[in-house]
Amino acid sequence: MDLHTHPGGGPLMAVELENNIVIHWSVHGVPLHFGRVMPIIDLHYISNDIDEIAGGPHAVIVFTYCAHLVFHPITFYVFEVAKIRLSVVALLSRAPDTTVIIKSGNTTGRK
Repeated sequence: MDLHTHPGGGPLMAVELENNIVIHWSVHGVPLHFGRVMPIIDLHYISNDIDEIAGGPHAVIVFTYCAHLVFHPITFYVFEVAKIRLSVVALLSRAPDTTVIIKSGNTTGRK
């Protein structure tokens, strides 16, 4: 669906009517690098987005977190992951039947 947002950062939405699937996608907030200017209102933190999700048996939350964060101090990454963890714990407290899938960065292959 055309939400009239930045195509590289969203938020974007896709709807598949036959199986009643709605997908919301967006990049997280700073640190972030884009070649073009992106409105600050379109930047979202994963923890804030999770806080706004009702959850439930038909909700599946999937996110990956790492990518360009490898260029920042590990303490920054740990702090951000801790905020996300608090949001996931709160989500599962209010809707324990929500499925949450987390993909973090790869830890192998680095020398």
